[in-house]
Amino acid sequence: MDETATNPDRSGRRLRLILAFVLLPAVVGALAVGVAMGGRNTGIFDGDPPGWASNLGLVLVILGVIVEVAAAVWVVRTGRYRSARHSPLIGLGWSRRRRLDRQVRRDAPEADEDPGLLVETARQFVNQRYFAVLCAGLLMTSVGQVFVGFAPFHAMIGGLLLVLWVVLIVSVVRNARRGEAFLRAHPDLRGR
Repeated sequence: MDETATNPDRSGRRLRLILAFVLLPAVVGALAVGVAMGGRNTGIFDGDPPGWASNLGLVLVILGVIVEVAAAVWVVRTGRYRSARHSPLIGLGWSRRRRLDRQVRRDAPEADEDPGLLVETARQFVNQRYFAVLCAGLLMTSVGQVFVGFAPFHAMIGGLLLVLWVVLIVSVVRNARRGEAFLRAHPDLRGR
């Protein structure tokens, strides 16, 4: 029997890889071809977008800014911003933070580690889901700017930003799931 049929996480991972490495470059490539072929007087850095591209780009930019502002207001109003600023993890060095992050991601706490710091790291992973919404707003803004600019340079930079925002969104969501799994697997650490 096929291993992916018995392991749904593995088949979901395969689907995400297909989307990331096949569909995403195809969309960006189609956009680049459309920019190169469809624009009037399109240079490398500046283009003259058709009306549909200009309108679509403006709508995406405006929607992206609205999503970003709404997410920022929500983060401040719910107290997530303030709680992150007062976290005991702030004073730790980068190497110590990476060590804590690694233990939470792998669900393998070391015996000599401070349980309070591990729980706080896992909670931060869960509470930082809002970064995915902020990145989604930036993604919409980046794609909108590609349509407004309508030139090969804008398509290339927009494609790179698109990949960056998608990777960040996937990373944030994955870390949030790992943080939740860590907190579920180690309820004994919360009481210490």
